[in-house]
Amino acid sequence: MKKYVFLSVLFSVFLCQTATADFYKWVDEKGEIQITDYPPPENKAVKNIEIHEVGSEDPLNAEGEDDASKAKNQKKPEIVLYTKNNCPDCEKAKEFLNSKNVPFIEYNMDTDEKAVAKRKEVDQGDEVPFAIINRNQVYGFSESVYNKVLQMQP
Repeated sequence: MKKYVFLSVLFSVFLCQTATADFYKWVDEKGEIQITDYPPPENKAVKNIEIHEVGSEDPLNAEGEDDASKAKNQKKPEIVLYTKNNCPDCEKAKEFLNSKNVPFIEYNMDTDEKAVAKRKEVDQGDEVPFAIINRNQVYGFSESVYNKVLQMQP
Protein backbone atom coordinates (compact mmCIF):
# COMPACT_ATOMS: atom_id res chain seq x y z
CA MET A 1 0.00 0.00 0.00
CA LYS A 2 2.81 2.41 0.91
CA LYS A 3 4.35 1.70 -2.47
CA TYR A 4 1.22 2.91 -4.30
CA VAL A 5 0.95 6.03 -2.15
CA PHE A 6 4.60 6.85 -2.80
CA LEU A 7 4.20 6.33 -6.55
CA SER A 8 1.08 8.49 -6.70
CA VAL A 9 2.82 11.29 -4.78
CA LEU A 10 5.85 11.02 -7.04
CA PHE A 11 3.63 11.09 -10.11
CA SER A 12 1.83 14.19 -8.77
CA VAL A 13 5.14 15.98 -8.27
CA PHE A 14 6.07 15.38 -11.89
CA LEU A 15 2.71 16.72 -13.05
CA CYS A 16 2.97 19.89 -10.96
CA GLN A 17 6.28 21.18 -12.26
CA THR A 18 6.23 24.83 -13.26
CA ALA A 19 6.31 25.74 -16.92
CA THR A 20 9.33 27.55 -18.27
CA ALA A 21 9.85 29.28 -21.58
CA ASP A 22 13.01 29.36 -23.63
CA PHE A 23 14.07 32.51 -25.39
CA TYR A 24 16.41 32.56 -28.36
CA LYS A 25 18.76 35.36 -29.34
CA TRP A 26 20.25 35.34 -32.83
CA VAL A 27 21.47 37.69 -35.54
CA ASP A 28 19.71 37.76 -38.90
CA GLU A 29 21.19 38.33 -42.37
CA LYS A 30 21.01 42.11 -41.92
CA GLY A 31 22.93 42.01 -38.65
CA GLU A 32 19.85 42.75 -36.52
CA ILE A 33 19.55 41.02 -33.16
CA GLN A 34 16.44 38.85 -32.93
CA ILE A 35 14.91 37.70 -29.63
CA THR A 36 12.06 35.25 -30.01
CA ASP A 37 10.31 32.53 -28.06
CA TYR A 38 10.71 30.16 -31.01
CA PRO A 39 13.98 28.82 -32.44
CA PRO A 40 15.71 30.63 -35.31
CA PRO A 41 16.02 29.19 -38.82
CA GLU A 42 18.13 26.04 -38.88
CA ASN A 43 21.21 27.77 -40.30
CA LYS A 44 21.47 30.20 -37.35
CA ALA A 45 23.49 29.73 -34.19
CA VAL A 46 21.39 29.99 -31.04
CA LYS A 47 22.35 31.82 -27.88
CA ASN A 48 20.08 31.34 -24.89
CA ILE A 49 19.63 34.56 -22.98
CA GLU A 50 19.39 35.17 -19.27
CA ILE A 51 18.35 38.39 -17.63
CA HIS A 52 19.40 38.97 -14.05
CA GLU A 53 17.26 41.22 -11.93
CA VAL A 54 19.09 43.61 -9.64
CA GLY A 55 17.47 44.04 -6.25
CA SER A 56 17.06 47.30 -4.39
CA GLU A 57 20.60 47.02 -3.05
CA ASP A 58 22.56 47.61 -6.24
CA PRO A 59 26.27 46.83 -5.66
CA LEU A 60 27.20 49.15 -8.53
CA ASN A 61 25.55 52.08 -6.79
CA ALA A 62 28.44 52.92 -4.47
CA GLU A 63 27.74 56.66 -4.50
CA GLY A 64 24.39 56.13 -2.78
CA GLU A 65 22.18 57.63 -5.49
CA ASP A 66 18.56 57.89 -4.49
CA ASP A 67 15.81 56.23 -6.52
CA ALA A 68 14.73 59.49 -8.19
CA SER A 69 18.16 60.22 -9.63
CA LYS A 70 18.58 56.61 -10.76
CA ALA A 71 15.25 56.76 -12.57
CA LYS A 72 16.24 60.03 -14.20
CA ASN A 73 19.53 58.58 -15.47
CA GLN A 74 17.95 55.36 -16.75
CA LYS A 75 17.03 55.50 -20.44
CA LYS A 76 13.47 54.79 -21.50
CA PRO A 77 13.14 51.95 -23.99
CA GLU A 78 12.82 52.84 -27.65
CA ILE A 79 9.79 51.03 -29.04
CA VAL A 80 8.25 50.90 -32.50
CA LEU A 81 5.15 48.73 -32.91
CA TYR A 82 3.81 47.67 -36.33
CA THR A 83 0.12 46.72 -36.25
CA LYS A 84 -2.87 46.01 -38.49
CA ASN A 85 -6.62 46.49 -38.08
CA ASN A 86 -8.66 43.64 -36.57
CA CYS A 87 -5.59 42.08 -34.95
CA PRO A 88 -6.27 40.80 -31.41
CA ASP A 89 -2.57 40.32 -30.62
CA CYS A 90 -1.86 43.89 -31.78
CA GLU A 91 -4.45 45.15 -29.29
CA LYS A 92 -2.91 43.00 -26.55
CA ALA A 93 0.55 44.40 -27.33
CA LYS A 94 -0.72 48.00 -27.20
CA GLU A 95 -2.64 47.38 -23.98
CA PHE A 96 0.43 45.77 -22.42
CA LEU A 97 2.73 48.67 -23.33
CA ASN A 98 0.16 51.20 -22.13
CA SER A 99 -0.26 49.32 -18.84
CA LYS A 100 3.51 49.61 -18.30
CA ASN A 101 3.36 53.36 -19.12
CA VAL A 102 5.94 52.78 -21.84
CA PRO A 103 5.86 55.25 -24.73
CA PHE A 104 5.87 53.70 -28.19
CA ILE A 105 5.38 54.67 -31.81
CA GLU A 106 2.65 52.74 -33.60
CA TYR A 107 2.59 52.21 -37.36
CA ASN A 108 -0.65 50.72 -38.72
CA MET A 109 0.24 48.84 -41.90
CA ASP A 110 -3.40 48.77 -43.08
CA THR A 111 -3.88 52.53 -43.10
CA ASP A 112 -0.39 53.93 -43.70
CA GLU A 113 1.62 53.12 -46.84
CA LYS A 114 4.70 54.72 -45.26
CA ALA A 115 4.40 52.20 -42.42
CA VAL A 116 4.57 49.35 -44.94
CA ALA A 117 7.66 50.90 -46.53
CA LYS A 118 9.31 51.41 -43.13
CA ARG A 119 8.61 47.79 -42.21
CA LYS A 120 10.13 46.59 -45.51
CA GLU A 121 13.33 48.50 -44.63
CA VAL A 122 13.62 46.50 -41.43
CA ASP A 123 12.04 43.17 -42.30
CA GLN A 124 10.42 41.63 -45.37
CA GLY A 125 7.66 39.93 -43.37
CA ASP A 126 4.17 41.19 -42.72
CA GLU A 127 3.43 39.34 -39.47
CA VAL A 128 1.94 41.57 -36.79
CA PRO A 129 2.35 42.64 -34.15
CA PHE A 130 5.98 43.28 -34.91
CA ALA A 131 7.88 45.31 -32.34
CA ILE A 132 11.35 46.77 -32.26
CA ILE A 133 12.23 47.20 -28.60
CA ASN A 134 15.68 48.59 -27.76
CA ARG A 135 16.84 47.57 -31.25
CA ASN A 136 15.60 43.98 -30.74
CA GLN A 137 12.97 42.59 -33.09
CA VAL A 138 10.03 40.75 -31.53
CA TYR A 139 7.54 38.88 -33.71
CA GLY A 140 4.02 38.33 -32.39
CA PHE A 141 2.98 39.08 -28.82
CA SER A 142 4.01 37.28 -25.68
CA GLU A 143 3.86 39.15 -22.39
CA SER A 144 6.88 37.25 -21.05
CA VAL A 145 8.99 38.06 -24.12
CA TYR A 146 8.01 41.74 -24.01
CA ASN A 147 8.92 41.87 -20.31
CA LYS A 148 12.33 40.29 -20.96
CA VAL A 149 13.17 42.61 -23.85
CA LEU A 150 11.98 45.71 -21.97
CA GLN A 151 14.41 44.86 -19.17
CA MET A 152 17.36 44.75 -21.56
CA GLN A 153 19.42 47.91 -21.90
CA PRO A 154 19.67 49.47 -25.38
